[in-house]
Amino acid sequence: MTENTTNTYTYKGRTFASERDMVRHLLDEYRCVEGFAAQYLGAWQAIAEEPRLRGGLRTVCGREQMHAEILEARLRELGGTPQCTPPPERVLDLAYYSSAAHSDLDKLEKIALRLQDPEKVLSFLTQAIDQITEDRDTCALLSTILADERASIGWFVETWKALAPAMASQS
Repeated sequence: MTENTTNTYTYKGRTFASERDMVRHLLDEYRCVEGFAAQYLGAWQAIAEEPRLRGGLRTVCGREQMHAEILEARLRELGGTPQCTPPPERVLDLAYYSSAAHSDLDKLEKIALRLQDPEKVLSFLTQAIDQITEDRDTCALLSTILADERASIGWFVETWKALAPAMASQS
């Protein structure tokens, strides 16, 4: 990869002098996010009472874990090392989603409401992909992960719309 030193690159409001620096930062941060998502979604899946959620959560969790592994592998290929850790406020999500004190419907609603505008939710990734012109390997990797993310978001939102009325009437 040849670095372009005449441009600046931006990821989540942070500016980088080279595409390679932005890509390595993105890979590390996104690896961290995906790995943590796999952790808390897996914890929820393990205690979910609703069978229609367990199967979908298993799939989404598997995608998130695979993404984390692929992102880390690419980060290492580019000479980077994993450094990012989940922020403390996100760690609270693990306690929430792994607790039987909160209903499956409440957990599903919390996620689905946050994901109502998928393109806005994923804009950090599409904006980064749009800036990558030299590292076509990472660009393709991120583009295929983006397609997975859209599928996962669609599943959460559609499942919530389908299950919310039925589960609410059972309460």
